[in-house]
Amino acid sequence: MSNKDQFTKKRTQPETGSFLNTLKPKKIRINERLRLVSFESIRPESYPWYQDPESMKNIVGKAVCYTKKQIEQMYQWQNKHGWLYYIEYKQKEYFQTIGDVWLGEDDYALVLDKPFCAQHIGRKVTKYFIQKSQHLGRDYFLVSEIFNWNTASQKMFTRLNFYPYKENQDSWSYRKKLF
Repeated sequence: MSNKDQFTKKRTQPETGSFLNTLKPKKIRINERLRLVSFESIRPESYPWYQDPESMKNIVGKAVCYTKKQIEQMYQWQNKHGWLYYIEYKQKEYFQTIGDVWLGEDDYALVLDKPFCAQHIGRKVTKYFIQKSQHLGRDYFLVSEIFNWNTASQKMFTRLNFYPYKENQDSWSYRKKLF
């Protein structure tokens, strides 16, 4: 293969095709109290996460509230372009939905309901997807945007050996080399 061909084919992910073509598990057990359930329909408990201006500033960079229609469109797009899961956490005897996580070809997003932040839940879920990405042969794990004021996310990703690699306006893209 010529240098030109190698350069043309070089991507952040392997040439074997998209991980999106692999079978997506319906349920994933992270531990006895934490599991992921594949997105099938909108759960009502997810609306408040995207209608809180303070949370939205960390998610999209502006203190806005998504309408129900915008939330539904976001979920439809994420589900079509990656692996979308609800995060469930067991309290007492039952599991409750506490967040969502999305892994795309070149991006990753995780949202937790405020009462469940700072409990290392996001870290545990992210570790699972790092391992899954390694198993699928991906070269890098990417997070397209973490805003400069979102220090909790910055700390979580840097503790998982991600590093900022591309500066954007008011944010950085982070990535982790997997191999």
